[in-house]
Amino acid sequence: MKNKKTINLLTHSGLFHADDIFATALLTLYFKNKEPKTKLKYKRSIEQKDIDKADIVYDIGRIHNPKKLRFDHHQNDSGLVRKNGIPYAAFGLVFRHFGLELISMISDNKNKKFVQECFDGVEKKLVLHIDAMDNGVLTYKQIIDDVDVLTIDNYFRIARSIVKSKGPKEMDKKFFELVKLSESIIENIILYAIKTLKEKEVAIKFYKKAKDKRVIVCDVFFNFKKFPEPLITVYPDLRGNWSAKVVEKDGELYNARIYFPESWRGLDDGELEKVTGIEGSTFCHKSGFLAVNKTKEGVLKMVYEAFKILKIK
Repeated sequence: MKNKKTINLLTHSGLFHADDIFATALLTLYFKNKEPKTKLKYKRSIEQKDIDKADIVYDIGRIHNPKKLRFDHHQNDSGLVRKNGIPYAAFGLVFRHFGLELISMISDNKNKKFVQECFDGVEKKLVLHIDAMDNGVLTYKQIIDDVDVLTIDNYFRIARSIVKSKGPKEMDKKFFELVKLSESIIENIILYAIKTLKEKEVAIKFYKKAKDKRVIVCDVFFNFKKFPEPLITVYPDLRGNWSAKVVEKDGELYNARIYFPESWRGLDDGELEKVTGIEGSTFCHKSGFLAVNKTKEGVLKMVYEAFKILKIK
């Protein structure tokens, strides 16, 4: 593909799905970084003559052959299922082939371990869900009646239904509108994975430096859920105050290792100062996951006062 002036991308026509949209977006992002002067020509078709002429074919063709840049997942092939049991869809196959290099380009980092960890993070945050849902594997469940779970694939399904009766041209128009959106989503999630990994390296230094491993004081917020001891992260916030935020158990904000005392929750300023007995107390979230003070010393006093109330040794 190197030095080609035009690259022809092809996926199926008709109804679109999240995997062909995201595969198209990923390829667009890849070539923008790899060969910015190369022109991409997109086609949606099920005609064999169009499939044969295309440079890269995905989600159609019944062939999975990365060397020939063919990425379909509808045929029986043992290599189309991950070790965790989630089958590959077009997005996952395209990401598996182009993702590492794309991440290396965006991060400007050639360290294989770093790039692989970022790749795994993007898989977990985005690719696995898209692939699973396209193959009929649920990755979530509704826990509250009458509250729909608006996942990306569900949103695309809604968008598809709007133009379903308007013909192929409107379907194609909506497809490329969603490709543009998905390109931004992929790039942001890659940037998030890069940022998270870099922050992890810095967070380890703060963790090692902390005398009390239950309370980690940082220059900016880090999540210390990967370490066993931390209960609270203390850091300067964007409003010029100091915040103390609880550490999550399993990535869920409302499933934390501890919460601030119930008597503090939902209070602010003078009301909160009166209850805590600590000058500068400005806010405690009503869910108990965040407490704020005007100073670093003040917020640390709040943390250790909370430990006393909660009888944490």
